[in-house]
Amino acid sequence: MKVLSIILMTFLILTCTTEEETITIDVVDLIPSNNEISGWVRDGAMDVAENETQLYALIDGAGQVYVDNGFVKSAFQDYTGDVIGNLRNLRLWAFDMGNSTNAQAVYHDSRIETGAETPWTETGHAGTDARIDETLLFDYKIDFWEDRFYVEIIIYDEKTPAGLNIAKLFAINVSAVIKQLSVDPEM
Repeated sequence: MKVLSIILMTFLILTCTTEEETITIDVVDLIPSNNEISGWVRDGAMDVAENETQLYALIDGAGQVYVDNGFVKSAFQDYTGDVIGNLRNLRLWAFDMGNSTNAQAVYHDSRIETGAETPWTETGHAGTDARIDETLLFDYKIDFWEDRFYVEIIIYDEKTPAGLNIAKLFAINVSAVIKQLSVDPEM
């Protein structure tokens, strides 16, 4: 009887310590609310896609790269805010790619990565990997991946240091939420 108790106890200890806790983070929870980034408010309702059909309805052919890399769900939000006295627009797209391998794969997919982007490596940058696309004529684009998420931010008609700083602030904010929710999903 003692041997059976020891075996049972050992089994319970091993199974309890080797199970990974599943953390559920909804991509919708990553999207900043009104004035979470000071002076920036949502411009319209958030668009959410929970399947390929909904994704294609929102972004048409641009959705294929995400589907090919394990798309699970996405949330899209436009914002308006002030940059040095000028009202500007910003677009934030966040994708749940199911796992970090898929998120990294979409980040490096040749349909998204042009090779002309500048890696964002300064201390405190967003994501595991992040980059800034400066090739757009009037806009800055920042994209990054963190955990199982791929995020893209474009600030329109504000190719200035101040505009870039706003886009970076959004990216850092979303990245911090991913990190926080990964540690404390009850946040």
